This record gives sequence, structure tokens and C-alpha cells, in this order.
Amino acid sequence: MIAQLVCLLLLIIFYMLQTAIFSQMPLISGTADLILLFFAAWTLQERVKYRWIWVVIGGLAISAISAMPLFAPLIGYAGVYGISKLLQRRVWQAPILAMFIVTLAGTLFQHGVYILSLQVSGAPISWGVSLDHVILPSILMNLLFALPMYALVNDVVGRLYPLEVEP
Repeated sequence: MIAQLVCLLLLIIFYMLQTAIFSQMPLISGTADLILLFFAAWTLQERVKYRWIWVVIGGLAISAISAMPLFAPLIGYAGVYGISKLLQRRVWQAPILAMFIVTLAGTLFQHGVYILSLQVSGAPISWGVSLDHVILPSILMNLLFALPMYALVNDVVGRLYPLEVEP
């Protein structure tokens, strides 16, 4: 129960930081996505239970309050979860490398979903301009904050789910 409350609190804090601070510091037109980084780090933690539920809850909440077309954030964050589950089995000895790969692939996937959903809804968005002005700067910003986010989440998970020592 405490772990779920801590996850909810962290999700709220990162959303507030995202909207109040990080969205106001763009690199060209790209910004860091703290929610994506949180989900990437949270889902890479093997000791955390019910990781997918938090991705769905967070994705639905962001979908409800985002300017993006409905369910685009949910699909983007679900993609991050899928990528992390796929990598967790293959890169289990190097979790920091997995964090960087999930961040890179998840940002590409999420922005691809966003651009595609905006194009389907009728917005005149070019893939080339989006790549240059939004996607690549967002990847750079997300990779910059990936390691601190992983360290923070890893520490929180270590406190919430301590390793059991055999006698």
C-alpha cells in the first residue's frame, strides 16, 4: 500500500515539475519528458509489483489533461513499458544501459505516436521538421535526465522493496 502511494506521489510531483519547469526550458522545440523517464526507470525495477497498472493510470491521467489527441500519451507510455519489458530480459546485467536504451527508443516511439496522431487529426505536421525541431532535441534532453531519474527511482525502490537477506 505504501509503495502505491509513493508511486502516485512521485507521478504527481514529476507531472508538476514537467508542466511548471521543464516545459518552460525547451531545446529548440523539444523538452524533457519526466513522466516518460519515470515510467522507464520504474518499469525497469524488477522488485516493483504491478508496474503496468501505473503506466495505464499515468497514461490515462496524462491523456485526460494533455492537449494531445485522446489516448496518444497512453499509447506512448505503454510503448515505453513494452520496450522496458523487452530489454529487461536481454540487458538484465546492465540496468543503466537499459535505461538509456529505453529512453532513446521510448522517446522515438512516443513522438512517433504523437506525430502520427496529430497528422490523423488533421494537423499539418512534417516528419522532417518534427525530427529536427522536436524529436532529436527531446531525445537529447531525455538522455540528459535519464541517469538522475534512474538513480532516484532506484533509491526509492530500494527503500520500498528492501532485498531480503537469507540467514
